[in-house]
Amino acid sequence: MGPEELLEMTPALLAKSILHRRERLAETIPEQLDARQEELRAAEPLARGAKEQRDALNAKVANLKKERNEARKNAQNLFKEAGVLRENISSSGGVKVANPEWAKSKLDDSLKALEHELETNSGNHKTEQKFIEEMKSLIRKHEEWVEKRADNQDEYVQMKTRYSDARKQLVLAEKAHQALLDHASENEYFHNTYLEQEAHRRRADSRTKRLAQALDSSQRGIEHWQKHIDEGFDALLVNAKRVENGEQSSAARKKRQKRTTKEDARPPKNSTKNQRGEEE
Repeated sequence: MGPEELLEMTPALLAKSILHRRERLAETIPEQLDARQEELRAAEPLARGAKEQRDALNAKVANLKKERNEARKNAQNLFKEAGVLRENISSSGGVKVANPEWAKSKLDDSLKALEHELETNSGNHKTEQKFIEEMKSLIRKHEEWVEKRADNQDEYVQMKTRYSDARKQLVLAEKAHQALLDHASENEYFHNTYLEQEAHRRRADSRTKRLAQALDSSQRGIEHWQKHIDEGFDALLVNAKRVENGEQSSAARKKRQKRTTKEDARPPKNSTKNQRGEEE
């Protein structure tokens, strides 16, 4: 329908045409809304379940990291304690000829190098694995050194126990680290699944809200136009009659009022001042 045909229509006929369109929309929207609500009801538990699975796995990964780091730290401390015991044995003459390979300075340098690499590459799985392997190698060499000593004095026994306990802690750290690697792909899968399900839930929720708003708008429109059909169109034709009599439309009046308000709110221009700073 073109503009000329619209102008030829009576207010009552135009209102009935609008009312008919609103009624048609009000009839078709509920079915669509029911479908979207059903979609939302199905999407919500899927998104919630995916999030719970992801969060549960994240908690498990966090516990494994904590277990690995604690075991690794325990191994480091035990290894250092064993080094102190060895130094005490050497100082007291328990070691007649100190092997340069196991000198305390070299041991400290090895530990510091490992710890530095671990700190600078924190979170890197390969660095973690390398640290554990090299610590195990150091402990194994020191255990071999202790085993060659026939002396059963107490400090030798304590040192041997420290090395043994450190090795056990590294085994725990290695197992926890391997479990972390095993969960890496699983963690990515659950995270991506959650993002996909949550995106689907949000789309369903957005569609449901838009349809609900459209239905509410249509119902209010039906009430509005039905009221004017029943009670007349005088209130709607006030503006048309004003324009017909040569006055401005409500839109024109609002535009002029808005412009006037802006001009009133505009700060006054600075007065011209002479060289002494006085207004002329």
